[in-house]
Amino acid sequence: LARNRLPKPRQPRSITMPVNALMVGAGEYTTGCVFTAAGAAPDKPAGVVAITFTDLRRRGKIGKMVLVDAAGDRMPTVRDTMAQKIGVAYKDMDLTMTTLPPDDVQFDPQSFREAIKLMDKGDVVTIFTPDDTHFEIALACIEAGLHVLCAKPVVKKLEDHLKLAEAAKKHGVLCAIEYHKRFDPIYTDARDRIRHQLGPFSFFQSTMTQPKAQLDTFRGWAGKSSDISYYLNSHHMDIHAWSVGRTARPERVVAMAARGAAEARLAPTDGRVIEDTITLMVHWRNSDGSAGTATYTSSWIAPKADCHTQQYFHYMGQKGEIRADQGHRGYTMSTDDGGFSQLNPLYMKYTPGPSGHFAGQHGYGYRSIEEFVSAAEEVNSGAATVEDISARDVLATIDTTARVTAMLEAGRVSLDNGGAAVKILYAGCGENDCGAEPTGLQLEK
Repeated sequence: LARNRLPKPRQPRSITMPVNALMVGAGEYTTGCVFTAAGAAPDKPAGVVAITFTDLRRRGKIGKMVLVDAAGDRMPTVRDTMAQKIGVAYKDMDLTMTTLPPDDVQFDPQSFREAIKLMDKGDVVTIFTPDDTHFEIALACIEAGLHVLCAKPVVKKLEDHLKLAEAAKKHGVLCAIEYHKRFDPIYTDARDRIRHQLGPFSFFQSTMTQPKAQLDTFRGWAGKSSDISYYLNSHHMDIHAWSVGRTARPERVVAMAARGAAEARLAPTDGRVIEDTITLMVHWRNSDGSAGTATYTSSWIAPKADCHTQQYFHYMGQKGEIRADQGHRGYTMSTDDGGFSQLNPLYMKYTPGPSGHFAGQHGYGYRSIEEFVSAAEEVNSGAATVEDISARDVLATIDTTARVTAMLEAGRVSLDNGGAAVKILYAGCGENDCGAEPTGLQLEK
């Protein structure tokens, strides 16, 4: 792996060249590198982003790669981890990349700015860093003319979400949130059935939990830069909002939380509150004037179980209902070393194919990133506009996803105000107009 290179003048992109890829954040989801005793989560042992980009490079869809993190002194371990988990594990995986900052830099939160200078307009960037850093990094990338794919939640505040949407529109770049569940074939089918068969929305309930060991990975930011609702509830909020489309909108949020286990495990000394479990209760309005309710629950204090993430939802429309259990796909394995486990290669398949090459191209974790890269290539070549990509309603583009950010922020505001209700505001539209994006929040007194 190459290390540090001087910035070069930014060149116009040739439409025949594959896009280059910048990865901001060198943690678990990007590289599979985790500095805890438990190591990477079993559902993504080799990470997702770097292995996908490396395979896309093998397939001719990615050019150069750049990886940047705030902690340069961790980069030797990160490079070694990728070499073992990607380079050795599969055939023909070229991990040549520039890494920043230099290995002797302990901490530089602005190192992403030097990495941006290495990229050309029209290149792609993924952002997988603590939630409270997303806005600054994404805005800098957008202003540099890069197409952005950001981890959920893209930001913590509705105001910042709307600013990113405006910036992306101004600079003509694609900005999307990496909601990979949109590419799960079960969830995609559920979305289509919800839209075409189940009638107006009535009730939605989701649960998503992860084991306590995951808290060790998030020790540095849990309860500080984000909470468990932002981290996990965001997934099913997006699936719900995406499924109902513009036939319904969220209007009022009340949140409640459990505490005790997370704080006991992490023992924070800075006074921060770390909720164990957060539930958001949301009132929705349908375009026909009827109403629906939703509860979204997430937790990171679950025991170790047969799968890393227990997750399921129940949707009820006025003409039918649908249930999905994403944690149990009817596919299990038992080994002497690992015991019993649920398998889900529909997400990421890490077992090499018969040829020894990476064979996970059909996983929805992989497809989420490839779809973004393909969309960026279309925009660069003029084959499609950013508006065209958004209208397809496949990627979670920044201009269509403010409802999720509004619900998440409203939940946080509710918790910080003793469980008070928070209204989601929509300007310039009728009472039953569900086509607009939210414009603000209002705490009920």
